[in-house]
Amino acid sequence: MITLLKKPLTALLLGLLLTSAASAGKLKPTMKEIRLHYTQAIEASDPAVFNQEIKLFLSELKTARNFNFSPERKVLSLEGLNKVQSLVSELPEATEANLTTLQAELKQVDQLRKEYHKKVKPGILDLLIDTLKEAMGV
Repeated sequence: MITLLKKPLTALLLGLLLTSAASAGKLKPTMKEIRLHYTQAIEASDPAVFNQEIKLFLSELKTARNFNFSPERKVLSLEGLNKVQSLVSELPEATEANLTTLQAELKQVDQLRKEYHKKVKPGILDLLIDTLKEAMGV
Protein backbone atom coordinates (compact mmCIF):
# COMPACT_ATOMS: atom_id res chain seq x y z
CA MET A 1 0.00 0.00 0.00
CA ILE A 2 2.78 2.44 0.91
CA THR A 3 4.56 1.67 -2.36
CA LEU A 4 1.38 2.47 -4.29
CA LEU A 5 1.15 5.85 -2.59
CA LYS A 6 4.82 6.72 -3.08
CA LYS A 7 4.67 7.60 -6.79
CA PRO A 8 1.54 9.77 -6.66
CA LEU A 9 2.77 11.51 -3.51
CA THR A 10 6.18 12.15 -5.08
CA ALA A 11 4.52 13.51 -8.22
CA LEU A 12 2.27 15.76 -6.13
CA LEU A 13 5.18 17.12 -4.10
CA LEU A 14 7.26 17.71 -7.23
CA GLY A 15 4.34 19.49 -8.89
CA LEU A 16 3.83 21.68 -5.82
CA LEU A 17 7.50 22.60 -5.70
CA LEU A 18 7.55 23.47 -9.39
CA THR A 19 4.41 25.58 -9.03
CA SER A 20 5.94 27.47 -6.11
CA ALA A 21 9.19 27.98 -7.95
CA ALA A 22 7.28 29.28 -10.98
CA SER A 23 5.35 31.86 -8.96
CA ALA A 24 8.51 32.94 -7.12
CA GLY A 25 10.30 33.02 -10.47
CA LYS A 26 8.05 35.82 -11.71
CA LEU A 27 9.78 38.23 -9.33
CA LYS A 28 13.29 37.00 -10.14
CA PRO A 29 13.79 38.95 -13.43
CA THR A 30 12.73 42.18 -11.72
CA MET A 31 15.12 41.56 -8.85
CA LYS A 32 17.92 40.88 -11.34
CA GLU A 33 17.20 44.22 -13.04
CA ILE A 34 17.25 45.98 -9.68
CA ARG A 35 20.60 44.37 -8.91
CA LEU A 36 21.96 45.38 -12.33
CA HIS A 37 20.99 49.05 -11.88
CA TYR A 38 22.36 49.02 -8.33
CA THR A 39 25.70 47.64 -9.53
CA GLN A 40 25.91 50.09 -12.42
CA ALA A 41 25.18 53.01 -10.08
CA ILE A 42 27.84 51.83 -7.62
CA GLU A 43 30.39 51.52 -10.45
CA ALA A 44 29.45 54.74 -12.27
CA SER A 45 32.19 57.30 -12.73
CA ASP A 46 29.82 59.83 -14.27
CA PRO A 47 27.14 61.49 -12.10
CA ALA A 48 24.67 61.47 -15.03
CA VAL A 49 25.03 57.69 -15.34
CA PHE A 50 24.53 57.31 -11.58
CA ASN A 51 21.36 59.43 -11.70
CA GLN A 52 19.97 57.44 -14.65
CA GLU A 53 20.67 54.11 -12.96
CA ILE A 54 18.96 55.30 -9.78
CA LYS A 55 15.85 56.26 -11.79
CA LEU A 56 15.80 52.81 -13.43
CA PHE A 57 16.42 51.16 -10.04
CA LEU A 58 13.42 52.96 -8.53
CA SER A 59 11.24 52.03 -11.51
CA GLU A 60 12.07 48.35 -11.12
CA LEU A 61 11.60 48.62 -7.37
CA LYS A 62 8.07 49.89 -7.95
CA THR A 63 7.41 46.79 -10.08
CA ALA A 64 8.75 44.56 -7.29
CA ARG A 65 6.53 46.26 -4.70
CA ASN A 66 3.48 45.40 -6.81
CA PHE A 67 4.33 41.67 -6.81
CA ASN A 68 1.70 39.37 -5.32
CA PHE A 69 3.64 38.14 -2.27
CA SER A 70 2.28 35.28 -0.19
CA PRO A 71 0.38 36.53 2.86
CA GLU A 72 3.00 35.00 5.15
CA ARG A 73 5.81 37.02 3.58
CA LYS A 74 4.01 40.09 2.30
CA VAL A 75 4.50 42.34 5.33
CA LEU A 76 8.22 41.64 5.69
CA SER A 77 8.86 41.77 1.95
CA LEU A 78 7.14 45.12 1.54
CA GLU A 79 8.82 46.44 4.68
CA GLY A 80 12.22 45.68 3.18
CA LEU A 81 11.33 47.09 -0.23
CA ASN A 82 9.91 50.24 1.41
CA LYS A 83 13.13 50.75 3.39
CA VAL A 84 15.16 50.43 0.21
CA GLN A 85 12.88 52.85 -1.62
CA SER A 86 13.08 55.36 1.20
CA LEU A 87 16.87 55.17 1.33
CA VAL A 88 17.32 55.50 -2.44
CA SER A 89 14.61 58.14 -2.92
CA GLU A 90 16.27 60.39 -0.35
CA LEU A 91 19.55 60.47 -2.26
CA PRO A 92 20.10 63.87 -3.88
CA GLU A 93 21.09 64.26 -7.52
CA ALA A 94 24.65 63.12 -8.04
CA THR A 95 27.29 65.66 -8.98
CA GLU A 96 31.05 65.39 -9.42
CA ALA A 97 31.42 66.62 -5.84
CA ASN A 98 29.09 64.11 -4.13
CA LEU A 99 29.19 61.01 -6.37
CA THR A 100 31.55 59.00 -4.15
CA THR A 101 29.56 59.87 -1.03
CA LEU A 102 26.28 58.85 -2.67
CA GLN A 103 27.76 55.56 -3.84
CA ALA A 104 28.88 54.82 -0.28
CA GLU A 105 25.36 55.60 1.01
CA LEU A 106 23.83 53.42 -1.70
CA LYS A 107 25.81 50.44 -0.39
CA GLN A 108 23.39 50.36 2.57
CA VAL A 109 20.91 48.81 0.12
CA ASP A 110 23.00 45.65 0.01
CA GLN A 111 22.87 45.38 3.81
CA LEU A 112 19.08 45.71 3.72
CA ARG A 113 18.93 43.05 0.99
CA LYS A 114 20.91 40.60 3.12
CA GLU A 115 18.84 41.35 6.22
CA TYR A 116 15.47 40.86 4.51
CA HIS A 117 16.49 37.85 2.45
CA LYS A 118 17.28 36.08 5.72
CA LYS A 119 13.90 37.09 7.17
CA VAL A 120 11.67 36.15 4.24
CA LYS A 121 13.46 33.30 2.50
CA PRO A 122 10.99 30.43 2.52
CA GLY A 123 11.97 26.87 3.30
CA ILE A 124 10.77 23.90 1.28
CA LEU A 125 8.02 23.21 3.81
CA ASP A 126 6.84 26.82 3.56
CA LEU A 127 6.73 26.54 -0.24
CA LEU A 128 4.70 23.33 -0.03
CA ILE A 129 2.24 24.79 2.47
CA ASP A 130 1.83 28.01 0.45
CA THR A 131 1.22 26.02 -2.73
CA LEU A 132 -1.29 23.74 -1.04
CA LYS A 133 -3.15 26.75 0.36
CA GLU A 134 -3.16 28.40 -3.07
CA ALA A 135 -4.40 25.22 -4.74
CA MET A 136 -7.18 24.85 -2.18
CA GLY A 137 -8.15 28.51 -2.43
CA VAL A 138 -7.37 29.21 1.21
